[in-house]
Amino acid sequence: MDTSLKEFRGMVLDRLLSVVWRQWTSLGVAGAGSQETTRVVDPEPLLLFTLTVARHDSRLFDEVLDWLTVNGDFINIQRLKNVAGQFDFQALPQLGAVSEFLGPKSKSVLKWKNVSTRTTSGREEPLFCLRDGGPVPMKGDLSPEFQAYGLLRNPVELRGYSMPFPLTGMPSLLLRLRALIGISARCELLCILGANAEVHPSEVARQTGYFPRTVQNAMQEMARSGVVEVRNANRQKMYWLKPGFLDGILRPDGNPTPWVCWSPLFRALEILWLGLDGLAAAGLDDLTVSSELRRMAMKMRPLLGVAGLGMKLRNESAYPGESYSQVFMEDVAALLDAVG
Repeated sequence: MDTSLKEFRGMVLDRLLSVVWRQWTSLGVAGAGSQETTRVVDPEPLLLFTLTVARHDSRLFDEVLDWLTVNGDFINIQRLKNVAGQFDFQALPQLGAVSEFLGPKSKSVLKWKNVSTRTTSGREEPLFCLRDGGPVPMKGDLSPEFQAYGLLRNPVELRGYSMPFPLTGMPSLLLRLRALIGISARCELLCILGANAEVHPSEVARQTGYFPRTVQNAMQEMARSGVVEVRNANRQKMYWLKPGFLDGILRPDGNPTPWVCWSPLFRALEILWLGLDGLAAAGLDDLTVSSELRRMAMKMRPLLGVAGLGMKLRNESAYPGESYSQVFMEDVAALLDAVG
């Protein structure tokens, strides 16, 4: 391989952490550097992905905890659970520990209670890892909330620097809609309607993690408002946003709402990261590494397809033997460029 697996893993980790930092800081997390400026941030899949990749950045992990103490009441807990289950995110122990930590600190204590049940096998492991994958050294007491889920870390000490999400700008659009009309599927539906000429409820459900019946019922009701319109097309109902009514908030510059289908995209990136992290530690020969990268690509491609980025990974069958490893690395670099 022209690029070593260790070098590639480090590059991917840096890029993924950069994406996550930019999105969170655009919502009010305390942090220096660039921010997401143009695209709508989707907090539920972002949180699930962050709980996996931020195990290699304890500052990011705790700054997000801090942000949740300020803005957590605007997280859609039911959708959070739906997205985690539908897309098979791997951060359920972290999510359970976070929910237990946030419960007493939230205005709505019951919102965070039992987000994830304690299903540990009795095995314990450090929550945070160094850049090379080794455990972060710990001294003193352990956090009982995290230890209850088999994750070892020192007690959480929040800095209290996080701000309420901004009242302007596209990144906070979804949270602002929730503040305006309540935490429901309609907020995501408005974003997707603003992003597309027309949509079908089943596609919206596939992208957002809501149940198809929930989306269908909501769209039928929204169509009675005069703001959303509907037509029959080949026995299917297609919905679109009537121009003018909500353009000021959804399309302020006259362009479609910059909505990204983040749930499958972040799950694909989670598969990428966990796969690379495991491969780098396994010490396998080049041919076996190439074979594992093929498996990884096959798992990622359908998710990227839902997110509109399936073409970013070339067909692995066209590249025999060890040659696919370099192709995969090139494709992932291009994918990360597209993600930002």
